[in-house]
Amino acid sequence: MLAEISATSDPGEPVRAGRIPESERIPFRQKTAFSAGMMMDYASTSLLTAVLWMPYFNIGLGMAPSTLGGILMVLMAWNAFLDPVTGNLSDNFRSRWGRRRPFMVVSALAAGGLFPLFWNMPPGLSGMMQAGWILGVGLAFYTAYSFWAMPYYGLQMELTPNYDERTRLTGWMTFLGKIAYLGGGWTLAIFTSALFLNPQTGKGDVVLGMKTGGWIIGGVIVVFGLLPAVFVKERFQPSVIARTGKESFWQSLRESFRCGPLWALIGVSFLLVLGSSSVSALGQYLNIYYVFQGDLAAASVVSGWKVSVLVVSGIALIPMWVWLGERYDKRNVVLGMLVFSMGGHMLNIFCIRADLPYLQIVPAVFESAAISAIWLFLPSMKADIADHDELTTRRRREGAINSFYSWFIKAALTCATGLGGMLLEVSGFTAKISHQPREVLDRMFAIFLILPVCIWGGAALIGRLYPLSRRRMAEVRRELERRRGEPAVNL
Repeated sequence: MLAEISATSDPGEPVRAGRIPESERIPFRQKTAFSAGMMMDYASTSLLTAVLWMPYFNIGLGMAPSTLGGILMVLMAWNAFLDPVTGNLSDNFRSRWGRRRPFMVVSALAAGGLFPLFWNMPPGLSGMMQAGWILGVGLAFYTAYSFWAMPYYGLQMELTPNYDERTRLTGWMTFLGKIAYLGGGWTLAIFTSALFLNPQTGKGDVVLGMKTGGWIIGGVIVVFGLLPAVFVKERFQPSVIARTGKESFWQSLRESFRCGPLWALIGVSFLLVLGSSSVSALGQYLNIYYVFQGDLAAASVVSGWKVSVLVVSGIALIPMWVWLGERYDKRNVVLGMLVFSMGGHMLNIFCIRADLPYLQIVPAVFESAAISAIWLFLPSMKADIADHDELTTRRRREGAINSFYSWFIKAALTCATGLGGMLLEVSGFTAKISHQPREVLDRMFAIFLILPVCIWGGAALIGRLYPLSRRRMAEVRRELERRRGEPAVNL
């Protein structure tokens, strides 16, 4: 029988996966309630900015794309600025209900109440007044979101001390995150359907739809934001937290800067995001102009089917990724998936074809499956880093570690957004013509094919520096529990 990881294992013996002791399992109700928070996270980020933002404000209200892009950049910068502050506050907060959950309750209610205001402006606003309203609501909304998200992801890192149970938790989070993504794909269709007809045009109207839809999504944010706060118990006893002491914001930053394993994880994540997001627009444009010769409607049908296939295949593969994570070190699985994603991406050489448009789904499945697996393991690895960090700093700093990590992910998204626009210009693309010259399409294809592979190769090299193996984490856990005097238990 495979050896179990426990606080009493012999450090000299091989450390292998085994049955997770009942005391180290997260109860099913808590695991599902916590993972349901991914619905709130998706509604507050990707659904708002990637699905609803431009169709409502640009197509529906006629606002300039440059204005909307500028507002998004300000909101992204504000959110990135707040994350380290809110992470440090939740680490230092003390109450009878714990460090994280009080923030999450108040912030979920605030974010849910603010969300409908995006879509229900006071009548008579126009031009700069509309932009000012959106910016003001956005700053308030992302303040509430940051005060929910940093405690939420900090709580995720402390729920179990078990190396493999952490991966099982992120498997559930991935599953419910994909359900949210699938639902988000139909949101715009619902709120532009015949249910919300414009009497003047006789067609579905996104402005009318979102005036109602904003309240529905706001309710979703409240419900799924409250579930982890109400039904999930914080792991560490107040006496354990009291002994760790508090730290200033600047001390928190210094200690995060000194955390070597955290930098390795940041490097992998930063390059993974940069490689994927920087060419996402090129992928869309190749589908529209290379495969469908500028037919946006036909290209959108294939894109819709691609999303559906990716979600279904991604969900089906989650048990397999968890199984791999329980038998091998997380770092090794991540490195293997990076190589797998590069191979899947290179299949586009053979599969992006005008005569077989649906064939492009094949490399997308391989690439997306590998990248989804990586994102399943990275949050679990953050939890391991929090234990390693406690060994050095003698404090539980989940909020600070997560916010430091989160800042670089948002920086990667910002860099990828700028780089994506530059790559379109470098390719020679112009929106003024419906059929792009062959040499432009060839440049777009070459950049789309080569750039991610090079960037992901850099992520694989950095990933080799990550030091927290299964064996090392067993040693860290033994030392922490010896220092505390007893294993931590849920409140």
